[in-house]
Amino acid sequence: MYKKILVPLDGSATAMMAAAQAIDIAEKYSAQVTLLHVCPNFNFMNEFSMHAAIDYTQLKEEFTVQGEKILADALAKFPDTQVNINKKLVWGYPSEEIIQEANEGGYDLIVTGSRGLSAIKGYLMGSVSNRVTKHAPCPVLVVR
Repeated sequence: MYKKILVPLDGSATAMMAAAQAIDIAEKYSAQVTLLHVCPNFNFMNEFSMHAAIDYTQLKEEFTVQGEKILADALAKFPDTQVNINKKLVWGYPSEEIIQEANEGGYDLIVTGSRGLSAIKGYLMGSVSNRVTKHAPCPVLVVR
């Protein structure tokens, strides 16, 4: 039934619960899991001076390190699993990148946390999980 499962991770507790649920499903169906972290896109910063460009490079490096840590921490939570777990870090807008990865990777299921943002920020911006649920090419399991 499920052969490829995509799990977006943002470092939140609900995202980790989603990862645990995905691993459980993958064990039952002998599926492969990909943990995906999307670093935020900062294209608007290109308009600033050379000093800002240096700060941008430093900021981008810090986000990359943070994203790699989120992925490594998630992998460390499942040391005894027999599931084939891959990790991937990309840059962009989270909902768009998750949907694109699901399309291009031929995933059968996306397992995501219900909300990684604060309630107010999520209300104003719209939740990533909500957008993914509406536009994903495959079923989406939202874990609370």
